[in-house]
Amino acid sequence: RYVTYADFWIQDQEYRDPDTGESFDRSALNAELEKIEKPAGISNPKDFRNEIVNFVLRARAKNAGKNPSWTSYEKLRSVIEKKMFSNTEDLLPVISFNTKASADEQKKHQDFVNRMIEKGYTEKQVRLLCEWYLRVRKAS
Repeated sequence: RYVTYADFWIQDQEYRDPDTGESFDRSALNAELEKIEKPAGISNPKDFRNEIVNFVLRARAKNAGKNPSWTSYEKLRSVIEKKMFSNTEDLLPVISFNTKASADEQKKHQDFVNRMIEKGYTEKQVRLLCEWYLRVRKAS
């Protein structure tokens, strides 16, 4: 979505989300783009947006309309990784096996464990992996 939002922002056009019907004017697009750019430390968003949109459009032209891999362009890869890792803060209460503050958190945790079990992990493996992740994260 970043590329789509940036493309409409560059063209100064309103964007209507085909899934939700929600409409975004230029300032709303800017706010959405900044949610990704600020955690990544993008100092010149206008240039970055133009660069990314140009890269993706050229890549699509060379690849029969297919989007490039997110890892194929270093700047894009870096921004996506920073966004993903900034979102882990929101996940910590869900993946942790500590006592939950609410029934909603407990349900989210159990849903997470069930999804991991469906992927072939045992509950003990999920617990060990989560505890390891939390230890490593705390140490860094």
